[in-house]
Amino acid sequence: MNQTPYRWDTGLRVRVFGLLLFLLSLLVGLGLILTITFTQLNTYRERAEASQQNVNRMQQVATTYAEMTAALRGYLLTGSEVVLAPYGPGLMEVEKLLTQLEHDVEDQDEQLARVRRVRELIENWRSRVADPEIERKRQGSPDAGSLLMDEGVNYIALIRAERDAFIDAESRLEETGMLNANRAADQVVLVTWLAISLAAVLALGGFLIFARGVTRSTTALAEAANRIAQGERGVVLEAPLDGELQVVANAFAAMSVTLAEQEKRLQAQQEQLIAQNEELLAQQESVKQHAEELERQERHLSRLHSLSSKMVGSIEIDQLSTLILDEYLDLYGGVAGALLMADEFGERLRVLSERWLSPELKGQFIPASGQLARCMELKEVVIARYPETQTRFSVWTHAVPVTQEIYVPLVHTGRAIGVVVIAFTEPTEVNAEARALWHAVASQASVALAAAQNHLEVKRAFTALQEQAAQIEMLNAQLEEERDRTSAQLDIYLSIVSTMPAGAWLCDTGGNLLVSNSMFQEFFGATAPDEPLEKVLARISAVLPPDDPFPEIVRQLIHDPRETADGRLHLTTGYTLQWSSAPVGSGQSRVGRLFTFQDVTELAELDRLKSEFVNTVSHELRTPLTSIMGYLSLVLAETVGPLQEQQREFLNVVSRNTSRLANLINDLLDIQRIESGRMPLNLTPTSLSQVVSQVAETFRVQAEQKGLSFTVNLPEGGEPLIQADPDRLTQIVSNLVSNAVKYTREGGVTITVSADGDRVELSVADTGIGISPSDQKRIFEKFYRAEHPYVREVGGTGLGLPIVRTMVEEHGGELRLESEPGKGSRFTVTFRAWRAE
Repeated sequence: MNQTPYRWDTGLRVRVFGLLLFLLSLLVGLGLILTITFTQLNTYRERAEASQQNVNRMQQVATTYAEMTAALRGYLLTGSEVVLAPYGPGLMEVEKLLTQLEHDVEDQDEQLARVRRVRELIENWRSRVADPEIERKRQGSPDAGSLLMDEGVNYIALIRAERDAFIDAESRLEETGMLNANRAADQVVLVTWLAISLAAVLALGGFLIFARGVTRSTTALAEAANRIAQGERGVVLEAPLDGELQVVANAFAAMSVTLAEQEKRLQAQQEQLIAQNEELLAQQESVKQHAEELERQERHLSRLHSLSSKMVGSIEIDQLSTLILDEYLDLYGGVAGALLMADEFGERLRVLSERWLSPELKGQFIPASGQLARCMELKEVVIARYPETQTRFSVWTHAVPVTQEIYVPLVHTGRAIGVVVIAFTEPTEVNAEARALWHAVASQASVALAAAQNHLEVKRAFTALQEQAAQIEMLNAQLEEERDRTSAQLDIYLSIVSTMPAGAWLCDTGGNLLVSNSMFQEFFGATAPDEPLEKVLARISAVLPPDDPFPEIVRQLIHDPRETADGRLHLTTGYTLQWSSAPVGSGQSRVGRLFTFQDVTELAELDRLKSEFVNTVSHELRTPLTSIMGYLSLVLAETVGPLQEQQREFLNVVSRNTSRLANLINDLLDIQRIESGRMPLNLTPTSLSQVVSQVAETFRVQAEQKGLSFTVNLPEGGEPLIQADPDRLTQIVSNLVSNAVKYTREGGVTITVSADGDRVELSVADTGIGISPSDQKRIFEKFYRAEHPYVREVGGTGLGLPIVRTMVEEHGGELRLESEPGKGSRFTVTFRAWRAE
């Protein structure tokens, strides 16, 4: 028989792999294109950001130069060296900024030339105008100021012109970078869609080709199988099939030819035997019958002896079941079979071994129904022929054309413990002799299977006992190790507590005293070992004010395995103690809880003296500062005469710095009043939206001057009133909005008021520099300022947020912070809505 050889290059796997490889290559190419495009996009954006930074620095140069000019004019008018103080630092700041600009634009010849011209103009102004004017003033020359009014004005105009030219050039570069970035983004979208479309088209084409090949090959195999099933022999598939399916086709062809040859040989043998039998039948009929009987008996005995010998040597149930099933198939020529064991109740049977059974059924349970149930109930051989018998086993693989099934029961001590199912491709008559032989084999198989089952159960029980013993031994070892570790930890804790420089009290999980050191006994009196909790608390309460909540806090902490706490105690004996508490150990190793008491009496006194000093100094500064601000407002209003532009500029600088000083003094006084409890709140029903609107108008101009967007979102239908002090509420909103505007370089500030049930919420969000996680932990501490260059550049006192948090808490509200460095911050204040009684 000719067979078409298997070709790997036409295999289905090769085609699928080739299609996947092509699609993967296409995706890799797309990834490379997108990577290059995104790199260009980032380069354009970085250039635009650098241009914006250069513009800011040039503006800072111009601003610093203006401040130096103002300081020089003030000095020439007043002769005060204090007014001239910004001149020297201004020169250094200008030098620093110009050096940074030269470094940033060193690859731009035209811009570098402008920066150097600005440096040259400022240097010439200093050497030709500023320094000579200062020298004339110090010498008392009446010509002091003439150079500043003549040549100084020219230098100002030249520097402004160079500044404007520099900014215009950088703005054009920034605009060009953004335009290129937008084009690159558009290219990313176009390339992505083109690649996706191409991949979809190629995948669809490959799938259609693949499906056509599989369908053609499967159809050819199905036709060949139908011809073989219909009895046709020598079926050969002429057309070559795709890949692996050609192997299956060759197997079909080989099977068909083999069946045809076997049928021919059997037919020839049958004809020969018939002829011989006809010749011998007349002469030796009686001898033949006797010989056949002896031969059958000998064969049966031999089979039974062989099977008994094999089963005696097999004690494993899987091996034994396979042996029994193979013996049945070998004896009676079945093409497929299965051996099933019944469960304890006989309702289900588990497949122990199989031949040509559906592989997924091995080891699974099958309901005892149909012919299986009948065989177990009758304990007799049951024959099922198709299609006469409707209920059948029907779990054979499709390659086995079953026409008859024989069910042989396995009976042990009067109970059917299993069934052997044998499948035949041709109907087979079962006579009494065959039934007797099957029962004989089944009897021996049942005994062997019952013994193997018992052996398996004993083995499982022994294994379970061994595992339990090992687990018990392991648990004992763990308990011993845990006990030793706990004992060692307790010794360490006792040693640490005894030698601590602060008062220490260690108790167990029930609150009973384990150890206390000498400083604890100095604070609260002597203690005894294993002293109960209530007795220790009685000693502590004896030196505390009557309404101190510390004993109740201790009772709550004793039963909490995770909570940590701290606080301050003021003893009637004169001590001021800072206490803290934390659990000792965790889980199974938990020892108890440790309380420590640090003597901070001297620190408390120093804090009181500091507060008094700040209060005194702030009041002493506030009185003359009020007079200064009053007279400044009169002079700026020109109530004492007209002002020159230069004079007004100087006075505005003085006014701004005076306002900053006044705000600092007010913050110090507010902190002092809050800490001393001398800041009463005048609580009245107040509209949060109204306060926000007033504060927003104050800061809107400042935000727009910095080029920031300023958005205020208020509820359209209004929100519930809150119980608040309008002045303090205004201070809360002002501080939050001021910080948002102050620490935002680009982007915008958004203020939102919303209501949710009995809650009214204020949200102030910005796109500023953000706050790092480490700074967020300390941002509400007095005088603390984040370690960020822009924070140092803007300036501040570090008192605004502590005041805001304290005032929010005084109003019964809640303050939350959400921030990410480089993306901005969001402060959210939540108040309870006011309800009329």
